Amino acid sequence: MRIFQLLAFTLLLVSAMGLSAAETIPDDKAVVEFKNKRGVVTFNHTLHATLRTSECESCHHTHEEGKPFQPCDDCHKKKTTKVKGMSVVVPKNSKAYHLKCKGCHQYTLKELEKPAGPTKCKLCHIKEK
Repeated sequence: MRIFQLLAFTLLLVSAMGLSAAETIPDDKAVVEFKNKRGVVTFNHTLHATLRTSECESCHHTHEEGKPFQPCDDCHKKKTTKVKGMSVVVPKNSKAYHLKCKGCHQYTLKELEKPAGPTKCKLCHIKEK
């Protein structure tokens, strides 16, 4: 019985530290750069996974257990699209990022009163020199 308590405590501790999510991020996805005409946006995937402010599914909302993650732009194309036969509108990738990323940063700052990521364009989009 003691071994199960120790195992449960260890799992709880690792989960609270956010290590399980961070450990599942492939090395080539630990830091992701999105290049666009307004500049490079650098996303620290590992940092966000260890913050534990949300679950992976909040961004990877179409992920199915046991299957590989699909790139965002598989669904979020360069323009807003409507899913055939459904009343679902899929925002273009830039709008989806702004809704998700900037929206979360604004929410964290205002509602949770905690430090958050950038909410101004030039703080995220860094022009290459």
